[in-house]
Amino acid sequence: MVRIDVEDQKKAVYDLNGITPFNEEMTFYYDESGNCRKFTLTEKGFNNTDALKGEFVLAGVAYEGSQIDIDIPQLYKALDFKEGQKELKFKHLYHNSKDFISFIGSKRAIGFLDWIDKSGLYIHYSALNNLFYSLVDIVDSLWETHPQCIMYFWDIKSALYDFVIEHQDEVIDIFIRHTYPNVEDAASFCNEICALIKEYNDENEYDPGFFLELFRQMLKTAGKLNKIVFIQDNDPFLLIQEYYLLYLERCEIFSKSQHVFDEEFEVQKKVSDIQLYEDGNLLENYTFVKSHENIYVQISDLIAGLFRKLFMFLDENSVEEINSIALILNSDQIKNFAIIWRLISKSDAKSPLLIKNANTPKNVQERMYKLQILGVANNKGGAAK
Repeated sequence: MVRIDVEDQKKAVYDLNGITPFNEEMTFYYDESGNCRKFTLTEKGFNNTDALKGEFVLAGVAYEGSQIDIDIPQLYKALDFKEGQKELKFKHLYHNSKDFISFIGSKRAIGFLDWIDKSGLYIHYSALNNLFYSLVDIVDSLWETHPQCIMYFWDIKSALYDFVIEHQDEVIDIFIRHTYPNVEDAASFCNEICALIKEYNDENEYDPGFFLELFRQMLKTAGKLNKIVFIQDNDPFLLIQEYYLLYLERCEIFSKSQHVFDEEFEVQKKVSDIQLYEDGNLLENYTFVKSHENIYVQISDLIAGLFRKLFMFLDENSVEEINSIALILNSDQIKNFAIIWRLISKSDAKSPLLIKNANTPKNVQERMYKLQILGVANNKGGAAK
């Protein structure tokens, strides 16, 4: 049995992100979207292209305290819930939509987003970019020899991610040959990555060139030491085995709250071997339930699916394309984008911890900028506040 003291975990998150501790009692409900089970390297690249295009999202709804009154009949009406239907699912919300833009203007999306906006519930999510998450252990391996660079934590990770996106085939070829993340010859691995960066990077460009060059110099040191700890002694090619750590993290960070998850047997198996402690006391603040028996978990399924689809839509369209789309939106579509922006803003105001993105800050900021454009839509509709 593994013991985790959540005080240490919470302090690390608060200190690293400059976030005020959250000690309020709330009740959180969760479901997930985009679980590829295992994300691995293959001889040709990655085993799952959908996991590259879309993130894993653990999301749902929450409320203050231990109970809240919500209008379930009105929710069923908004989603055209049929008699005999077992439970609400995102596929029922998305229904026959041909794409995200048609979905966001659909009758069911209009009804659901209006309902959730008036419900008093908070939305929350933890979204994980699979490729970004698969790369960060390289950077995290370098802090032992370069603690003075910790202030550039996100800048270096962002620069590495952008470089891999731009030169994916060449980088992944190096990864495959070195059975990443089980690198046996650290010196050779580091030298090959350094050589590739030197070939393409203009270190005179401050952003991201400066941080990419800083990463290269740190990696050179690791190569000389033949040590890059977090990408050694792992299963070859296995980038992500499970997402259970995201489940545990929410229980740790919101330790004063109760957490209700949809049943996921692999996750339950993993967390059953872990005990959380706070102030010396065993922390038992989570349960797993059958989704068809809990309306809040069903609503969480809708939230998780909606946000995964939203993020994919925003990522697939450039700012210029989003501006063009905004010009042709109807009033319902504008209103719904504004509601989504408002829901995120409301949760972020409650605590930035409610909204987590395991992604580059640039990617996250660009998404929110695009969402604002769509919610305002050149002043054709109500502005996103």
